[in-house]
Amino acid sequence: PTRARPKSNVSKIFEKQEMTKLLTAALLLLGVAMASASTPAVVPTWEVKHELACPAPTGPLHDARCDVEAVELANSKQLYHILEELVNTTYFRLFQISLDKKCKFWTKEVAEKKCNSSQEEEYKVALNAKEEKSQCALDLSDSPTANKKASFSAPPAGLFGGFPGGFAIPKAPTTNRVDRTISTKEKESLQLADKTCNDTTLPEFWLDMCRNIDTDVSGFVNLQLNPEKWTGFNGTHVWNAIYHENCFEKLGQLDDMCYEERVLYRLLSGMHASVNIHISLNYFPPSKGKRDNWEPNPERFMQHFGAFPERLKNLHFSFVVLLRALRKAAPYLYNFPFKVGDEYEDSRTQKLVQLLLDTHIMTSCGKVFEAFDETLMFRQGDEPSVQATLKSQFKGVFQNISEVMDCISCQKCKLHGKLQLLGIGTALKILLLPEQLLSTSLTRNDLVALFNSLAKFSHAIKVIPELSSLYYRKQASYKTSAILSESPGPVAPSPAAAAPAA
Repeated sequence: PTRARPKSNVSKIFEKQEMTKLLTAALLLLGVAMASASTPAVVPTWEVKHELACPAPTGPLHDARCDVEAVELANSKQLYHILEELVNTTYFRLFQISLDKKCKFWTKEVAEKKCNSSQEEEYKVALNAKEEKSQCALDLSDSPTANKKASFSAPPAGLFGGFPGGFAIPKAPTTNRVDRTISTKEKESLQLADKTCNDTTLPEFWLDMCRNIDTDVSGFVNLQLNPEKWTGFNGTHVWNAIYHENCFEKLGQLDDMCYEERVLYRLLSGMHASVNIHISLNYFPPSKGKRDNWEPNPERFMQHFGAFPERLKNLHFSFVVLLRALRKAAPYLYNFPFKVGDEYEDSRTQKLVQLLLDTHIMTSCGKVFEAFDETLMFRQGDEPSVQATLKSQFKGVFQNISEVMDCISCQKCKLHGKLQLLGIGTALKILLLPEQLLSTSLTRNDLVALFNSLAKFSHAIKVIPELSSLYYRKQASYKTSAILSESPGPVAPSPAAAAPAA
Protein backbone atom coordinates (compact mmCIF):
# COMPACT_ATOMS: atom_id res chain seq x y z
CA PRO A 1 0.00 0.00 0.00
CA THR A 2 1.02 3.56 -0.72
CA ARG A 3 2.54 5.25 2.26
CA ALA A 4 1.26 8.68 3.35
CA ARG A 5 3.81 11.37 2.65
CA PRO A 6 5.05 12.96 5.88
CA LYS A 7 3.92 16.59 6.39
CA SER A 8 6.49 19.24 5.80
CA ASN A 9 7.48 21.73 8.47
CA VAL A 10 5.71 24.48 6.53
CA SER A 11 2.44 22.51 6.54
CA LYS A 12 2.73 21.89 10.26
CA ILE A 13 3.30 25.58 10.93
CA PHE A 14 0.32 26.53 8.72
CA GLU A 15 -1.99 24.05 10.50
CA LYS A 16 -0.81 25.34 13.88
CA GLN A 17 -1.60 28.91 12.84
CA GLU A 18 -5.07 27.88 11.66
CA MET A 19 -5.80 26.09 14.95
CA THR A 20 -4.65 29.18 16.87
CA LYS A 21 -7.00 31.36 14.83
CA LEU A 22 -9.94 29.01 15.42
CA LEU A 23 -9.23 28.85 19.15
CA THR A 24 -8.95 32.67 19.35
CA ALA A 25 -12.23 33.09 17.49
CA ALA A 26 -13.95 30.60 19.80
CA LEU A 27 -12.70 32.45 22.88
CA LEU A 28 -13.88 35.77 21.46
CA LEU A 29 -17.34 34.35 20.76
CA LEU A 30 -17.49 32.92 24.26
CA GLY A 31 -16.49 36.28 25.73
CA VAL A 32 -19.15 38.13 23.76
CA ALA A 33 -21.79 35.64 24.85
CA MET A 34 -20.81 35.98 28.51
CA ALA A 35 -20.76 39.78 28.27
CA SER A 36 -24.17 39.94 26.64
CA ALA A 37 -25.58 37.75 29.38
CA SER A 38 -24.15 39.87 32.22
CA THR A 39 -24.69 43.40 30.82
CA PRO A 40 -27.84 44.93 29.34
CA ALA A 41 -28.02 45.25 25.60
CA VAL A 42 -27.25 48.65 24.12
CA VAL A 43 -30.55 50.23 23.11
CA PRO A 44 -30.35 51.65 19.61
CA THR A 45 -31.64 55.10 18.78
CA TRP A 46 -35.43 55.04 18.90
CA GLU A 47 -37.78 58.01 18.78
CA VAL A 48 -40.17 58.30 21.68
CA LYS A 49 -43.24 60.49 21.58
CA HIS A 50 -42.97 63.54 23.86
CA GLU A 51 -39.24 63.02 24.48
CA LEU A 52 -37.91 66.40 25.62
CA ALA A 53 -34.71 67.97 26.82
CA CYS A 54 -33.63 67.59 30.42
CA PRO A 55 -35.37 70.34 32.41
CA ALA A 56 -32.79 70.61 35.19
CA PRO A 57 -32.04 74.34 35.49
CA THR A 58 -28.50 75.57 35.99
CA GLY A 59 -26.61 78.83 36.19
CA PRO A 60 -27.37 82.25 37.67
CA LEU A 61 -30.84 83.36 38.74
CA HIS A 62 -32.00 86.51 37.02
CA ASP A 63 -32.79 89.44 39.34
CA ALA A 64 -30.96 87.68 42.19
CA ARG A 65 -27.34 87.37 43.31
CA CYS A 66 -26.88 83.62 43.38
CA ASP A 67 -27.20 80.61 41.11
CA VAL A 68 -29.41 77.53 40.95
CA GLU A 69 -26.66 75.32 42.33
CA ALA A 70 -26.32 77.42 45.51
CA VAL A 71 -30.07 77.23 46.12
CA GLU A 72 -30.20 73.47 45.64
CA LEU A 73 -27.17 72.92 47.85
CA ALA A 74 -28.67 74.95 50.70
CA ASN A 75 -32.02 73.24 50.26
CA SER A 76 -30.67 69.70 50.24
CA LYS A 77 -28.12 70.21 53.03
CA GLN A 78 -30.27 72.06 55.58
CA LEU A 79 -33.44 73.91 54.62
CA TYR A 80 -35.68 71.12 53.31
CA HIS A 81 -35.33 68.89 56.36
CA ILE A 82 -36.02 71.70 58.83
CA LEU A 83 -39.02 73.04 56.88
CA GLU A 84 -40.50 69.58 56.45
CA GLU A 85 -40.53 69.05 60.21
CA LEU A 86 -41.57 72.61 61.03
CA VAL A 87 -44.77 72.69 58.95
CA ASN A 88 -45.94 69.53 60.67
CA THR A 89 -46.08 71.23 64.07
CA THR A 90 -49.50 72.17 65.43
CA TYR A 91 -48.91 75.89 65.03
CA PHE A 92 -48.00 75.73 61.35
CA ARG A 93 -50.38 73.06 60.13
CA LEU A 94 -53.56 74.92 61.11
CA PHE A 95 -54.55 77.56 58.59
CA GLN A 96 -57.49 79.96 58.71
CA ILE A 97 -58.87 80.86 55.25
CA SER A 98 -62.17 81.72 53.57
CA LEU A 99 -63.10 79.31 50.79
CA ASP A 100 -66.65 80.47 50.19
CA LYS A 101 -66.19 83.99 48.82
CA LYS A 102 -67.90 84.42 45.44
CA CYS A 103 -66.03 85.19 42.24
CA LYS A 104 -66.51 88.77 41.04
CA PHE A 105 -65.00 88.29 37.59
CA TRP A 106 -67.17 85.61 36.02
CA THR A 107 -69.95 83.21 36.89
CA LYS A 108 -69.71 79.47 37.25
CA GLU A 109 -71.36 79.11 33.84
CA VAL A 110 -68.67 81.27 32.23
CA ALA A 111 -65.94 79.21 33.89
CA GLU A 112 -67.47 76.01 32.55
CA LYS A 113 -67.66 77.51 29.06
CA LYS A 114 -64.00 78.44 29.30
CA CYS A 115 -63.08 74.84 29.90
CA ASN A 116 -64.80 73.94 26.62
CA SER A 117 -62.65 75.16 23.73
CA SER A 118 -65.63 75.18 21.37
CA GLN A 119 -67.17 77.97 23.47
CA GLU A 120 -64.04 80.15 23.61
CA GLU A 121 -65.57 83.18 21.87
CA GLU A 122 -68.71 83.06 24.01
CA TYR A 123 -66.49 83.06 27.10
CA LYS A 124 -64.58 86.11 25.91
CA VAL A 125 -67.82 88.01 25.25
CA ALA A 126 -69.17 87.16 28.70
CA LEU A 127 -65.89 88.03 30.40
CA ASN A 128 -65.57 91.41 28.67
CA ALA A 129 -69.22 92.38 29.09
CA LYS A 130 -68.34 94.71 31.94
CA GLU A 131 -64.95 96.32 31.53
CA GLU A 132 -63.34 98.01 34.50
CA LYS A 133 -60.91 100.90 34.21
CA SER A 134 -57.37 99.52 34.19
CA GLN A 135 -55.07 100.40 37.10
CA CYS A 136 -51.97 99.54 35.10
CA ALA A 137 -50.67 102.58 33.29
CA LEU A 138 -49.20 105.43 35.32
CA ASP A 139 -50.25 108.95 34.37
CA LEU A 140 -46.89 110.71 34.11
CA SER A 141 -47.97 113.39 31.66
CA ASP A 142 -47.17 116.25 34.08
CA SER A 143 -43.97 114.71 35.35
CA PRO A 144 -40.41 115.25 34.14
CA THR A 145 -40.15 111.45 34.13
CA ALA A 146 -42.97 111.13 31.58
CA ASN A 147 -40.82 109.14 29.19
CA LYS A 148 -39.80 106.61 31.80
CA LYS A 149 -41.52 103.24 31.78
CA ALA A 150 -43.52 102.61 34.95
CA SER A 151 -46.31 100.29 33.95
CA PHE A 152 -46.92 96.56 33.92
CA SER A 153 -46.58 94.78 30.62
CA ALA A 154 -47.43 91.48 28.97
CA PRO A 155 -45.52 88.24 29.60
CA PRO A 156 -43.28 86.81 26.88
CA ALA A 157 -45.30 84.89 24.30
CA GLY A 158 -45.56 81.22 25.16
CA LEU A 159 -43.99 81.56 28.61
CA PHE A 160 -47.24 80.67 30.31
CA GLY A 161 -49.13 79.03 27.45
CA GLY A 162 -51.32 75.96 27.63
CA PHE A 163 -49.81 72.51 27.90
CA PRO A 164 -51.24 69.85 25.59
CA GLY A 165 -51.75 66.56 27.28
CA GLY A 166 -50.12 63.48 25.87
CA PHE A 167 -51.18 61.05 28.56
CA ALA A 168 -54.34 59.41 29.76
CA ILE A 169 -56.27 61.39 32.37
CA PRO A 170 -57.30 59.18 35.27
CA LYS A 171 -60.76 59.12 36.74
CA ALA A 172 -61.25 62.09 39.05
CA PRO A 173 -61.21 61.41 42.79
CA THR A 174 -64.61 60.97 44.39
CA THR A 175 -64.35 64.34 46.12
CA ASN A 176 -62.24 67.45 46.19
CA ARG A 177 -63.84 68.77 49.37
CA VAL A 178 -61.48 70.03 52.04
CA ASP A 179 -61.16 67.79 55.09
CA ARG A 180 -61.99 70.12 58.00
CA THR A 181 -61.27 67.62 60.78
CA ILE A 182 -59.70 69.31 63.82
CA SER A 183 -58.69 67.29 66.85
CA THR A 184 -59.66 68.30 70.41
CA LYS A 185 -56.06 69.16 71.25
CA GLU A 186 -55.80 71.33 68.14
CA LYS A 187 -59.03 73.16 69.06
CA GLU A 188 -57.58 73.95 72.49
CA SER A 189 -54.45 75.36 70.89
CA LEU A 190 -56.57 77.58 68.63
CA GLN A 191 -58.44 79.06 71.59
CA LEU A 192 -55.10 80.15 73.04
CA ALA A 193 -54.06 81.46 69.63
CA ASP A 194 -57.19 83.63 69.47
CA LYS A 195 -56.26 85.30 72.75
CA THR A 196 -52.72 85.87 71.46
CA CYS A 197 -53.97 87.47 68.23
CA ASN A 198 -56.23 89.85 70.22
CA ASP A 199 -53.34 91.01 72.37
CA THR A 200 -52.39 94.56 71.37
CA THR A 201 -48.75 93.94 72.27
CA LEU A 202 -48.49 91.29 69.56
CA PRO A 203 -48.59 91.72 65.78
CA GLU A 204 -51.88 92.60 64.14
CA PHE A 205 -52.90 92.49 60.53
CA TRP A 206 -53.33 96.10 59.46
CA LEU A 207 -51.41 96.48 56.22
CA ASP A 208 -53.79 95.92 53.29
CA MET A 209 -51.38 94.20 50.92
CA CYS A 210 -53.26 90.95 51.47
CA ARG A 211 -56.68 92.38 52.33
CA ASN A 212 -58.38 90.41 49.53
CA ILE A 213 -57.20 87.08 50.90
CA ASP A 214 -59.94 86.73 53.48
CA THR A 215 -59.73 84.55 56.55
CA ASP A 216 -62.61 82.45 57.77
CA VAL A 217 -63.21 83.29 61.42
CA SER A 218 -65.50 80.30 61.78
CA GLY A 219 -62.96 77.56 61.27
CA PHE A 220 -59.47 76.30 60.53
CA VAL A 221 -58.06 73.79 58.05
CA ASN A 222 -55.43 71.19 58.91
CA LEU A 223 -52.99 71.43 55.99
CA GLN A 224 -51.52 68.02 56.69
CA LEU A 225 -54.93 66.45 56.01
CA ASN A 226 -55.20 68.31 52.71
CA PRO A 227 -51.97 67.82 50.74
CA GLU A 228 -51.63 69.37 47.31
CA LYS A 229 -52.44 66.85 44.56
CA TRP A 230 -54.42 66.33 41.38
CA THR A 231 -58.17 66.90 41.80
CA GLY A 232 -59.42 66.82 38.21
CA PHE A 233 -59.88 70.61 38.16
CA ASN A 234 -58.74 72.48 35.03
CA GLY A 235 -57.50 75.87 36.17
CA THR A 236 -56.28 77.15 32.81
CA HIS A 237 -58.83 79.98 32.73
CA VAL A 238 -57.77 81.10 36.23
CA TRP A 239 -54.08 81.24 35.34
CA ASN A 240 -54.91 83.06 32.10
CA ALA A 241 -56.79 85.64 34.15
CA ILE A 242 -53.82 86.00 36.51
CA TYR A 243 -51.28 86.48 33.74
CA HIS A 244 -53.26 88.26 31.05
CA GLU A 245 -56.14 90.09 32.70
CA ASN A 246 -54.41 91.82 35.59
CA CYS A 247 -52.42 94.60 33.99
CA PHE A 248 -49.99 92.42 32.08
CA GLU A 249 -51.06 93.74 28.70
CA LYS A 250 -48.76 96.46 27.40
CA LEU A 251 -45.49 95.12 26.02
CA GLY A 252 -44.25 91.69 25.06
CA GLN A 253 -40.86 90.71 26.49
CA LEU A 254 -39.66 89.93 30.00
CA ASP A 255 -36.56 92.09 29.50
CA ASP A 256 -38.80 95.11 28.76
CA MET A 257 -40.42 94.97 32.19
CA CYS A 258 -39.32 97.20 35.03
CA TYR A 259 -37.63 95.56 38.01
CA GLU A 260 -40.70 95.57 40.27
CA GLU A 261 -42.78 94.06 37.52
CA ARG A 262 -40.29 91.27 36.88
CA VAL A 263 -40.16 90.47 40.60
CA LEU A 264 -43.93 90.02 40.81
CA TYR A 265 -43.93 88.14 37.52
CA ARG A 266 -41.27 85.67 38.61
CA LEU A 267 -43.00 85.16 41.97
CA LEU A 268 -46.24 84.19 40.23
CA SER A 269 -44.37 81.95 37.83
CA GLY A 270 -42.54 80.26 40.72
CA MET A 271 -45.82 79.66 42.53
CA HIS A 272 -47.33 78.25 39.33
CA ALA A 273 -44.35 75.91 38.93
CA SER A 274 -44.71 74.68 42.52
CA VAL A 275 -48.40 73.93 41.97
CA ASN A 276 -47.72 71.96 38.78
CA ILE A 277 -44.83 70.01 40.32
CA HIS A 278 -46.95 68.89 43.28
CA ILE A 279 -49.83 67.91 41.00
CA SER A 280 -47.43 65.90 38.82
CA LEU A 281 -45.97 64.25 41.92
CA ASN A 282 -49.40 63.15 43.21
CA TYR A 283 -51.41 62.61 40.05
CA PHE A 284 -52.80 59.07 39.88
CA PRO A 285 -55.08 58.34 42.86
CA PRO A 286 -55.21 54.97 44.61
CA SER A 287 -57.14 52.39 42.61
CA LYS A 288 -58.18 48.93 43.72
CA GLY A 289 -56.06 46.30 42.06
CA LYS A 290 -53.71 48.88 40.51
CA ARG A 291 -52.05 51.01 43.21
CA ASP A 292 -52.39 51.52 46.93
CA ASN A 293 -51.06 55.09 47.06
CA TRP A 294 -50.93 58.22 44.96
CA GLU A 295 -48.41 57.93 42.14
CA PRO A 296 -46.61 60.55 40.03
CA ASN A 297 -47.08 61.47 36.40
CA PRO A 298 -43.57 62.27 35.12
CA GLU A 299 -44.88 62.79 31.57
CA ARG A 300 -47.03 65.67 32.78
CA PHE A 301 -44.05 67.15 34.61
CA MET A 302 -41.91 66.96 31.48
CA GLN A 303 -44.61 68.53 29.30
CA HIS A 304 -44.77 71.52 31.63
CA PHE A 305 -41.04 71.98 32.15
CA GLY A 306 -39.03 69.96 29.61
CA ALA A 307 -38.76 72.84 27.16
CA PHE A 308 -39.22 75.60 29.76
CA PRO A 309 -36.38 75.45 32.35
CA GLU A 310 -36.95 79.16 33.07
CA ARG A 311 -40.14 78.19 34.90
CA LEU A 312 -38.07 76.10 37.29
CA LYS A 313 -35.60 78.97 37.69
CA ASN A 314 -38.49 81.20 38.70
CA LEU A 315 -39.35 78.64 41.38
CA HIS A 316 -35.81 78.97 42.74
CA PHE A 317 -36.15 82.77 42.56
CA SER A 318 -39.41 82.68 44.56
CA PHE A 319 -37.73 80.50 47.19
CA VAL A 320 -34.86 83.00 47.47
CA VAL A 321 -37.25 85.98 47.87
CA LEU A 322 -39.11 84.24 50.71
CA LEU A 323 -35.81 83.32 52.38
CA ARG A 324 -34.73 86.96 52.22
CA ALA A 325 -38.01 87.98 53.91
CA LEU A 326 -37.36 85.38 56.61
CA ARG A 327 -33.88 86.79 57.16
CA LYS A 328 -35.18 90.34 57.50
CA ALA A 329 -37.86 89.29 59.98
CA ALA A 330 -35.44 87.10 61.97
CA PRO A 331 -34.95 89.53 64.89
CA TYR A 332 -38.72 89.62 65.38
CA LEU A 333 -39.35 85.91 64.76
CA TYR A 334 -36.44 84.52 66.79
CA ASN A 335 -38.23 84.83 70.13
CA PHE A 336 -41.79 84.94 68.83
CA PRO A 337 -44.14 82.84 71.04
CA PHE A 338 -45.38 80.12 68.69
CA LYS A 339 -47.69 78.84 71.42
CA VAL A 340 -50.46 76.27 71.14
CA GLY A 341 -50.90 75.46 74.83
CA ASP A 342 -48.58 72.45 74.92
CA GLU A 343 -45.25 73.18 76.60
CA TYR A 344 -43.30 70.52 74.70
CA GLU A 345 -44.86 71.45 71.36
CA ASP A 346 -44.29 75.17 71.98
CA SER A 347 -40.61 74.58 72.79
CA ARG A 348 -40.13 72.25 69.82
CA THR A 349 -41.70 74.73 67.38
CA GLN A 350 -39.62 77.65 68.63
CA LYS A 351 -36.38 75.65 68.45
CA LEU A 352 -37.13 74.57 64.88
CA VAL A 353 -37.81 78.17 63.86
CA GLN A 354 -34.58 79.30 65.50
CA LEU A 355 -32.68 76.50 63.79
CA LEU A 356 -34.07 77.61 60.44
CA LEU A 357 -33.20 81.26 61.11
CA ASP A 358 -29.66 80.31 62.15
CA THR A 359 -28.91 78.46 58.91
CA HIS A 360 -27.88 81.73 57.24
CA ILE A 361 -24.52 81.55 59.04
CA MET A 362 -23.69 78.20 57.42
CA THR A 363 -21.45 78.18 54.37
CA SER A 364 -23.95 76.16 52.35
CA CYS A 365 -26.83 78.57 53.07
CA GLY A 366 -25.33 82.04 53.47
CA LYS A 367 -25.65 83.15 49.85
CA VAL A 368 -29.32 82.32 49.38
CA PHE A 369 -30.50 84.41 52.35
CA GLU A 370 -28.90 87.55 50.88
CA ALA A 371 -29.43 86.82 47.19
CA PHE A 372 -32.43 89.12 46.73
CA ASP A 373 -32.06 92.88 47.24
CA GLU A 374 -35.40 94.52 48.02
CA THR A 375 -33.80 97.97 48.15
CA LEU A 376 -33.68 97.95 44.35
CA MET A 377 -37.47 98.07 44.21
CA PHE A 378 -39.39 101.30 43.64
CA ARG A 379 -36.35 103.43 42.83
CA GLN A 380 -37.65 104.31 39.39
CA GLY A 381 -38.25 107.99 38.73
CA ASP A 382 -36.89 111.14 40.31
CA GLU A 383 -40.10 112.16 42.04
CA PRO A 384 -41.46 110.55 45.22
CA SER A 385 -44.93 110.68 43.67
CA VAL A 386 -43.77 108.41 40.85
CA GLN A 387 -42.44 105.86 43.31
CA ALA A 388 -45.61 106.08 45.38
CA THR A 389 -47.81 105.54 42.35
CA LEU A 390 -45.75 102.56 41.26
CA LYS A 391 -46.08 101.07 44.74
CA SER A 392 -49.85 101.61 44.62
CA GLN A 393 -50.01 99.98 41.21
CA PHE A 394 -47.89 97.04 42.35
CA LYS A 395 -50.15 96.48 45.34
CA GLY A 396 -53.28 96.91 43.23
CA VAL A 397 -52.16 94.21 40.81
CA PHE A 398 -51.43 91.84 43.68
CA GLN A 399 -54.85 92.53 45.21
CA ASN A 400 -56.57 91.90 41.87
CA ILE A 401 -54.80 88.57 41.60
CA SER A 402 -55.88 87.75 45.16
CA GLU A 403 -59.51 88.18 44.12
CA VAL A 404 -59.04 85.92 41.09
CA MET A 405 -58.31 83.11 43.58
CA ASP A 406 -61.96 83.30 44.62
CA CYS A 407 -62.89 82.11 41.12
CA ILE A 408 -61.34 78.67 41.69
CA SER A 409 -64.25 76.25 42.01
CA CYS A 410 -62.18 73.41 43.50
CA GLN A 411 -61.88 73.86 47.27
CA LYS A 412 -58.49 72.18 47.67
CA CYS A 413 -57.05 74.08 44.73
CA LYS A 414 -58.36 77.32 46.20
CA LEU A 415 -56.90 76.42 49.59
CA HIS A 416 -53.37 75.90 48.26
CA GLY A 417 -53.59 78.83 45.85
CA LYS A 418 -54.60 81.27 48.58
CA LEU A 419 -52.07 79.81 51.01
CA GLN A 420 -49.15 80.36 48.64
CA LEU A 421 -50.36 83.77 47.47
CA LEU A 422 -50.66 84.88 51.10
CA GLY A 423 -47.17 83.52 51.71
CA ILE A 424 -45.83 85.61 48.82
CA GLY A 425 -47.81 88.65 50.00
CA THR A 426 -46.46 88.28 53.52
CA ALA A 427 -42.90 88.11 52.18
CA LEU A 428 -43.48 91.27 50.15
CA LYS A 429 -44.90 93.06 53.20
CA ILE A 430 -41.83 92.16 55.24
CA LEU A 431 -39.47 93.31 52.50
CA LEU A 432 -41.27 96.57 51.75
CA LEU A 433 -41.97 97.71 55.32
CA PRO A 434 -39.49 99.40 57.66
CA GLU A 435 -38.22 96.94 60.24
CA GLN A 436 -39.81 98.84 63.11
CA LEU A 437 -43.28 98.19 61.64
CA LEU A 438 -42.96 94.43 61.27
CA SER A 439 -44.31 93.72 64.73
CA THR A 440 -47.61 95.41 63.88
CA SER A 441 -48.06 94.05 60.38
CA LEU A 442 -47.84 90.26 60.70
CA THR A 443 -50.60 87.96 61.89
CA ARG A 444 -50.52 84.34 62.85
CA ASN A 445 -52.07 83.47 59.48
CA ASP A 446 -49.35 85.43 57.67
CA LEU A 447 -46.64 83.43 59.40
CA VAL A 448 -48.38 80.11 58.74
CA ALA A 449 -48.68 81.00 55.05
CA LEU A 450 -45.07 82.22 54.81
CA PHE A 451 -43.52 79.11 56.36
CA ASN A 452 -45.79 76.70 54.47
CA SER A 453 -45.06 78.44 51.16
CA LEU A 454 -41.35 78.14 51.91
CA ALA A 455 -41.83 74.44 52.61
CA LYS A 456 -43.82 73.96 49.38
CA PHE A 457 -41.17 75.66 47.25
CA SER A 458 -38.43 73.71 49.05
CA HIS A 459 -40.19 70.40 48.44
CA ALA A 460 -40.87 71.25 44.79
CA ILE A 461 -37.17 72.03 44.23
CA LYS A 462 -36.21 68.76 45.91
CA VAL A 463 -38.39 66.55 43.70
CA ILE A 464 -37.38 68.11 40.35
CA PRO A 465 -34.51 65.61 39.81
CA GLU A 466 -36.69 62.77 41.11
CA LEU A 467 -39.44 63.41 38.57
CA SER A 468 -36.87 63.93 35.82
CA SER A 469 -35.13 60.63 36.60
CA LEU A 470 -38.44 58.81 36.77
CA TYR A 471 -39.40 60.19 33.36
CA TYR A 472 -36.17 59.03 31.72
CA ARG A 473 -36.33 55.61 33.36
CA LYS A 474 -39.83 55.16 31.98
CA GLN A 475 -38.72 56.32 28.54
CA ALA A 476 -35.84 53.82 28.60
CA SER A 477 -38.23 51.03 29.55
CA TYR A 478 -40.57 52.05 26.71
CA LYS A 479 -37.66 51.90 24.27
CA THR A 480 -36.57 48.47 25.49
CA SER A 481 -40.14 47.13 25.39
CA ALA A 482 -40.66 48.43 21.87
CA ILE A 483 -37.41 46.93 20.62
CA LEU A 484 -38.22 43.57 22.17
CA SER A 485 -41.72 43.60 20.72
CA GLU A 486 -40.31 44.35 17.25
CA SER A 487 -37.66 41.60 17.52
CA PRO A 488 -38.47 38.23 15.88
CA GLY A 489 -37.12 36.49 18.95
CA PRO A 490 -34.36 33.87 19.25
CA VAL A 491 -33.67 31.86 16.08
CA ALA A 492 -33.98 28.10 16.57
CA PRO A 493 -31.12 26.09 15.06
CA SER A 494 -31.96 24.39 11.76
CA PRO A 495 -31.73 20.57 11.51
CA ALA A 496 -28.73 20.96 9.25
CA ALA A 497 -26.95 23.18 11.65
CA ALA A 498 -27.83 20.89 14.55
CA ALA A 499 -26.53 17.77 12.83
CA PRO A 500 -22.98 16.69 13.54
CA ALA A 501 -20.38 17.38 10.87
CA ALA A 502 -19.69 14.46 8.61
